[in-house]
Amino acid sequence: MRLCSACLLWLLLLWWGSGPASAQITGGNATVSSGEIVTAALDLTCQAYRPIGLCVWMTCTPLGCEFDVSVRAEHYIPEVVVTAYPFLGNTSWPESSGFARRTEFAQDGGASDEGGASVREQALKFKHSDVIGSPGVSNYWRYAAASTEALPFCTPLTFPMTPYLVSSFDPAWRDPTVEAGLSLLHAFERVGRGAATFANLYPRHGFVTQSHDYKSALTAAIRAMDIVSQKYQPHVYVPLDAYGAPGQGQWSPQGLGEVRYQQLTPSREACTVLPDIDDTLYPHDPYTGRLNQTRGNAWQVWRPYRCCEPAGAALILTL
Repeated sequence: MRLCSACLLWLLLLWWGSGPASAQITGGNATVSSGEIVTAALDLTCQAYRPIGLCVWMTCTPLGCEFDVSVRAEHYIPEVVVTAYPFLGNTSWPESSGFARRTEFAQDGGASDEGGASVREQALKFKHSDVIGSPGVSNYWRYAAASTEALPFCTPLTFPMTPYLVSSFDPAWRDPTVEAGLSLLHAFERVGRGAATFANLYPRHGFVTQSHDYKSALTAAIRAMDIVSQKYQPHVYVPLDAYGAPGQGQWSPQGLGEVRYQQLTPSREACTVLPDIDDTLYPHDPYTGRLNQTRGNAWQVWRPYRCCEPAGAALILTL
C-alpha cells in the first residue's frame, strides 16, 4: 500500500511537471537556497545528542550464548523541509517549486483579504504546504556520525529532495469535508501555545481561519507534518518511513509531540518546538519578524530518533 502511494505521487509529479507554475509577488520575498538548508542541517546544537540507557544483546552458537551491552542514545535528525505559502510555485524555497504545479483541483491559493474583503473574510486564508526531504539530511548524517564515533548514531529514514506531500496533488487539501469524521474525534486538538489558539489541527486542509499570516502558515505546516507522520491517512502523500524501516536497535519517531522546527525564512532561527510564544502575554505582536507573506515560510523539521550500536545477533532488553 505504501509503495503504491509513493508511485502514485511520483507519477503525478512527472505528469504535471512540465506545466507552468503561477506566481504573484507583492512583498515579503525572503527565500532560502538548498545550500543554506544544508548549512542549517549541520547545526549540531539542534541534534541534542544524549545517552539514555543501555541495550542488552545476545549471540548464541552451538557452544552456548554470549551477552553484551551497548549504549542507547537519542538525538534529532533534520529529516524534511516543510513550506507553507499562498501561491503555487512561489514558495520561499525556490528549488522545490517544481514539485508544485497546477492541477484540475488546485489552481492557485491566496487569502480572502485581497481586494478589500470584509473583516469577517479576512480571517480566512488558504496555504499550500509541501513536505520535501531535506537536502541536508545525508550531509548531516555523515558529519554528525563522524563526530560521535564512540557512541551510536541513528540512521535517518528519509531521503533528500524526496516529495512526501505536495498539497497541489492532494484533493483533500482543498476539501474540508474529507476529514469531517476525524474532526469530531480530534475536536480538542489545536495549534497554539498557552492561552493562544492559532486554529484547530483538524480538519487538516489548507483553509485556516486565522487573520495572522504567520500563524496561518504555521498551522498549515503542522497539519502537513501531522499527515506525513502517520500511515493510512485520507490524503495523497507518502509516509516519512515509506522507503525504509528502522533496523534492530533503532526506534523511529512517533507523532509530533517532540518535533523541533528550525525556521529558515524569513530568517534562520534556532530549533524549537512550535508554536513557541503565547502572544496573549505581549502588548505587541511578537511574531512580526516572522512574517513573509508573499513567499510564505519554510522550516527544517528535526525529529527524535533512538538507537543503540549493534553488539550481538539479537536485542533482548533495553535499560
